[in-house]
Amino acid sequence: MRDNSFVKIILLILAVCLAPSTLSVLAQTTDLPDVEMVIDNFDYMISLFPDDYDSRRHAVRACSTITPVAESLKVFWEEQGDIVLYYLSYYAGINWVEPEFKIYLVKYYPDYANHNPMTIPLAGKKDGDRIIALPRGLSHYLTLFRQLAKRLLDQASLPGSGNYYIAGHPLLRKTPRRFDNMANLLALRTLSDFTNVDTLMAVFKSAHWKKREPGQEVFFNYFWDNWHLSEDSTLASYIANEPYGSRLVALTRPPVTRPRESGWGDHQLQAPPGGQLGFSVARDRSGFFRVVEIDSFKLAFVSGLRTDDLIRNIDGTAPRNIKALFTLILNKLPDGAHVNIVRNDEPESVIIHLWSDLPDDLELYYERQQSEIYDSTDQE
Repeated sequence: MRDNSFVKIILLILAVCLAPSTLSVLAQTTDLPDVEMVIDNFDYMISLFPDDYDSRRHAVRACSTITPVAESLKVFWEEQGDIVLYYLSYYAGINWVEPEFKIYLVKYYPDYANHNPMTIPLAGKKDGDRIIALPRGLSHYLTLFRQLAKRLLDQASLPGSGNYYIAGHPLLRKTPRRFDNMANLLALRTLSDFTNVDTLMAVFKSAHWKKREPGQEVFFNYFWDNWHLSEDSTLASYIANEPYGSRLVALTRPPVTRPRESGWGDHQLQAPPGGQLGFSVARDRSGFFRVVEIDSFKLAFVSGLRTDDLIRNIDGTAPRNIKALFTLILNKLPDGAHVNIVRNDEPESVIIHLWSDLPDDLELYYERQQSEIYDSTDQE
């Protein structure tokens, strides 16, 4: 679909769904930031990639290829920008605090996810001497909405915010399975009001976006079908109601940021008490791998794996044998190995990763409290 066609469809949908009187009320009653979309960012691009442009004229000529896409996005923003900002705030339950900011459209940019300053690449991602291709059309709008969602979530921690009560919540810590997934949920829910949701999901599930979003499996298993954003169920209310010590918070915990220890990758088969993972398995009649023994002081147990869990696959890949199972886990360990299991005849997931100093003591305190409640219940 061409970008101009996409904009026309958006305008048509909004014209049908939103009466002029409604738009007028929104503009008068909502405190929105003044946001300018800037497309002539030649000096900015030269500062980003000084080796690529020997003069401003060279930068102007090089960026002529993105002019049609940039102008299309700017037309959309000039017509519907305030509505986008309003609906993001509406579903988030978070008010805009900063009075103004700019959105820069550039040819290349090394980080798709950067939202301060908001910089959206339209021709690809610059990675050294390579240029990583960037899908066009709806993918540009998804990038725009996602960066705006991140920008809005940041408002909760700004002075004067009425959402300070969620600013320190673990789910807003800036990691792929937490903050990024909160932004994804908000962006996709909002953008689905502007375009066909099935088409939008096809873009988000594409290979390009899967590579950019390591927390996608957690997103679809735990957020998209469970957290339904509306006026009465905002993202802020969902976050506020999620206990610090909940299973969801534990599941989304980030991997350790310190370098891997030397020799870590030499482990092939793990069994307590010798291995770092600390569990052993046996092949079940079903073809799955049953956890037959687990060390409560090692990574697997701390990450949520338990005795008698049936391991189905690792990040969607079914291992051929026990050695392949542990190899898959160890290879993915630095970023977190997503282990899909069956527990008590119900599908579940755990993420095994190197234990981190994150979360803080408060999060761990809630987890210990929760464990003590379960232990006392079991004894009754």
